[in-house]
Amino acid sequence: MNNRELMSPAVLYSGAFAFSGLWALAYAGKWFLEPSSLTVLVLVGGGLEFIFVTWFIHLFFSSIRSKQVVNEQDLTRAVDNQKLNVGKEKIEEWTVATWKIVLILVVLIVGIFYTIYEIKKIGGGMSLGDAIYYVRVQTIFTVNGNTLPRSVSIIRNFSLSCGFFFGYLLVREFVYFHKFSLSNVFIVLLAIVTTLLMGDRTEMVVVLIAIFCYYYCLLRTKSNWSKPNNKKFIAGVVIVGTIVLLVFPPIANMLGRESDAGSNSLDYLSVYIGAEIKNLDIFLRTTTIPVTGSVWGSQTFVNILPWFAKIFNFTLPPEGLTLPYQTVNGVYLGNVYTTYYAYLYDFGIWGVFTLVPIMAGISQLFFERIRVTKNPNHVPYSILIYSNIVSSLVLSFFSNKFFEQIFARQFVLIIFFWVFLNFFIFETGLRQSRGK
Repeated sequence: MNNRELMSPAVLYSGAFAFSGLWALAYAGKWFLEPSSLTVLVLVGGGLEFIFVTWFIHLFFSSIRSKQVVNEQDLTRAVDNQKLNVGKEKIEEWTVATWKIVLILVVLIVGIFYTIYEIKKIGGGMSLGDAIYYVRVQTIFTVNGNTLPRSVSIIRNFSLSCGFFFGYLLVREFVYFHKFSLSNVFIVLLAIVTTLLMGDRTEMVVVLIAIFCYYYCLLRTKSNWSKPNNKKFIAGVVIVGTIVLLVFPPIANMLGRESDAGSNSLDYLSVYIGAEIKNLDIFLRTTTIPVTGSVWGSQTFVNILPWFAKIFNFTLPPEGLTLPYQTVNGVYLGNVYTTYYAYLYDFGIWGVFTLVPIMAGISQLFFERIRVTKNPNHVPYSILIYSNIVSSLVLSFFSNKFFEQIFARQFVLIIFFWVFLNFFIFETGLRQSRGK
């Protein structure tokens, strides 16, 4: 249905839940996993709804592209082929002025040291790892907790925007010119370090997923989206994905999260990959949905509501996300419930069947957009945004990443920084480029 396009939204979304389902199946006996009919309805119904919404949108755009192809063929008959091919392969190598790279590196490094200083100040006499964990708990589970100053958040968002932006430059350079720029590599690594200082490993995964998204989409653009050959790409994803999973427990220890790291790596990873399905089933068995008395959309739109609260002057409850930790048969299962938990908590079963089409529609529209983006003279916003959508879809089995990540004031700020970086890199003086 998706023409073997691995980066199409339906493949990513359903594939991620299938991967999580396999882990849950492996631990079904240990967790007493016997999902209720409502759990099955949500998982299967929500997944099929996503697939069919994206498919219908894809069919619509495919019909439009088919008409365009016919028109182009008519034009080809009327115009000399040689004239049509002029400039067809003009892909410029973007060489950024050294002073711009140095300035960005300095800002990122200073930002890292400033962030460490502020974290240690809040943590008092704690080690850096313990202080990071303390600040993370305060940030996630309270609205007005003892958190870092706004300046640290701005630095973090700028660093993250640089990670996405220069990650694209890094991949573009490799795909079209078969080389790496060390400065681009360092900027991406510094961005990852900054996100880890927030105690969140997820954003490291988000940046890595974005890089894979760039690589796939640029390769497909280079081949004019002809019939894909996915073997090498899948092999690369499997290798990098395995490495990332293997380093998850050690990074947990570094970030002060020894209590949930556990001794068995497979059991530890099962909490992050498969336990969401069991936790969702527990929630649906023990809770009347939607949960009454909560603020409208408090779990689904948790990262955008504080912004609206300031604008429209209403008060939010002190707790942020309501994610109780679960234990079954003496086994710790964490506090992750899939993306459906937030929809069910706020809006009941109808939340699934109204919000999933929104997620599917937005995702597919951006995918159709990047398919027609050929050779822009700057880093295209469509692919930057879609790379974030991709990570939110891949991690939907984990939590409500789409509405937390895309519908967030943080993401608005990141887009603003992308606009600034495009202007700074490509519009201000001293950018050098040469054709190839």
